[in-house]
Amino acid sequence: MHIRPPNNLLRQWIGSACHTESTLHQLSPYIGKMKSSMAASLITQYTRPNDVVLDPFAGSGTIALEAWLAGRHVIANDLSPYASLLTRAKLFPYRNVDEALRDFGAMAKLVSRQSKKPDLRSVPSWVREFFHPDTLKEIIIWEEELTKQHRWFLLACLMGILHHQRPGFLSFPSSHTVPYLRIKKFPRHRFAELYKYRSVSDRLEAKVIRAFRRVPVLNFSLSRRYFSKSAEKLVFAKPVDAIVTSPPYMRQLDYGRDNRLRLWFLGHKEWRALDEVLSPGDQDFLSLMSQCFGSWRSTLKPYGYCVLVIGDVCNRGERRNLATVVARIATKEHGFSLVSSHTEQIPNERRVRRGIIGSCSETILVLRNVDAGVLN
Repeated sequence: MHIRPPNNLLRQWIGSACHTESTLHQLSPYIGKMKSSMAASLITQYTRPNDVVLDPFAGSGTIALEAWLAGRHVIANDLSPYASLLTRAKLFPYRNVDEALRDFGAMAKLVSRQSKKPDLRSVPSWVREFFHPDTLKEIIIWEEELTKQHRWFLLACLMGILHHQRPGFLSFPSSHTVPYLRIKKFPRHRFAELYKYRSVSDRLEAKVIRAFRRVPVLNFSLSRRYFSKSAEKLVFAKPVDAIVTSPPYMRQLDYGRDNRLRLWFLGHKEWRALDEVLSPGDQDFLSLMSQCFGSWRSTLKPYGYCVLVIGDVCNRGERRNLATVVARIATKEHGFSLVSSHTEQIPNERRVRRGIIGSCSETILVLRNVDAGVLN
């Protein structure tokens, strides 16, 4: 029996959540991330308080954070080093802004004591062209110290202000989500102030304050675990109550290329190789999903929900509803039961690539861990 998701869930495709969601969601941009209100609705509809919720393709941690905010225990996983940083920061934040600022002050003192300045000749030219040399030296020192001290929340905030054209950010004029210089729109001779030195310390402090502008009461007694491994290799001693996730779209998003500047600062220089893993092609993706469903049968409790948000594949010559293929693998090959499947167009303002390229629609695919036919 196929049923439509509840109307309150369907409404989450439209409108913006940026002015109502927790500002922890806004630590740093992430291409193609799920809308937080949609994630919250999925958690509310298909899990219960104190459930253990697994997101094996966590991305920037939207589902993981919403599950924690809703009173669930959380297990999150993603292979991307940048995604890992953001999810860890969101699941293990400071308890309040005062605690965050105290630790920021302590880190600022450590950074100020660093007498050795980085040699920018070792920095690739494509990285150097984004920053004033003195700003770049400060960023490198801050990143090294925050990494050494395992200050993931502050490091995520630093990545969040790495590039943009606004005064509160660190780069020369550039785009925000993906790193492209905007020198033609902001020529140096007309916007000289945008090419001056920018202090890291005061901008990072302001970013930390903004991160706590809208944060609900957090229940730190709930368990939160994070892994960074292939999704099909996740094995746990006890089964989880629900799986809620959005698998990587097949070659529709380039997680390495589009995060290449932040990845460079995080110590990952070869973004092209990373894309081969993070954004697999057709057959590799379908093989990965088959392996995941095989392991999820034992990872997920009997009758537990497996909820997937899947984008279609859309280009100038072809449109495929990927969810149909994934549902067939889950039910025919691995014995899951299909509870519901609903496809909705992605509003153009929410799309990473506007127009006819990329993912044009999303499908909420609701499966259950029970032999196909039992629920029908």
